[in-house]
Amino acid sequence: MSVTACPVCSSVDVRLIWTTEVIRRVVGSRSGDGKPVFVVESDPIEESVEERVACVNGHSHPDRVGFDIEWS
Repeated sequence: MSVTACPVCSSVDVRLIWTTEVIRRVVGSRSGDGKPVFVVESDPIEESVEERVACVNGHSHPDRVGFDIEWS
């Protein structure tokens, strides 16, 4: 079986969604303009990136359908 479109809605347009999470250590804080300001170290403790593919209508597929992206 060849998947050429979203199997749910047949859309051929996809979104590539990258979610980046960076954890940094807070080394201090001070009062700001109506809210606190946190001072953090510039070097991250941990970084992670999650990638997923969804059609433009929001159907997410990598776990269920299992495909990768290749740039043309």
